[in-house]
Amino acid sequence: MSKGGLLVLASQFAPRFFQIRRGTWLAIAVGLMVLLAIFAWAVLAAFGWLWGQGKSLTEGAPEAVRVIAAQVEQAVPRTREALGDLVPALKSEPPPRDVSGTDIGPVTRYPGLARSHWQRDGREITVSYEGRADYITVLDHYAKGFATQGYAQSVMSATPEAEAHDYRKGDERVRFEITRLAQGKIKATIIAIQP
Repeated sequence: MSKGGLLVLASQFAPRFFQIRRGTWLAIAVGLMVLLAIFAWAVLAAFGWLWGQGKSLTEGAPEAVRVIAAQVEQAVPRTREALGDLVPALKSEPPPRDVSGTDIGPVTRYPGLARSHWQRDGREITVSYEGRADYITVLDHYAKGFATQGYAQSVMSATPEAEAHDYRKGDERVRFEITRLAQGKIKATIIAIQP
């Protein structure tokens, strides 16, 4: 269309445009406002839905990463420690649970450690406990506990990462071993040798 054609069209439309009644203009304005309100509601509803979807994805992501990390850990040891620095959710672990069996004395289990192994082999009963605890505090707990019960101590081996002690009282013999594990965990093992 040429410029002349547009001017002719505008000149024909303009008189009709000004003849539209005030009520019609009001109806058009209300209609546009309703459409604008519906559009704003749709945008807010879509934003809310997307927010909810994103939130549920981020809440499920740490669990998915944990599952993947557990599978990788089987193939490549120490992966959890490396990934734990990158994904903080991996550092949180479920509380430890005792395996079946019973605690053996004479010293009570250090608080916060979970029974991770129990085995009877003839006259020997072996119980291991694991958990997050201070290595020296746990070592002192058992050393003082055996001393209080009247056991004589013999150190069998000692390094900065592990120690083994032999405790005797009459015919009773108990071997105690403690080992530092990764991420501030320790493992304490008691081997009771029955006469």
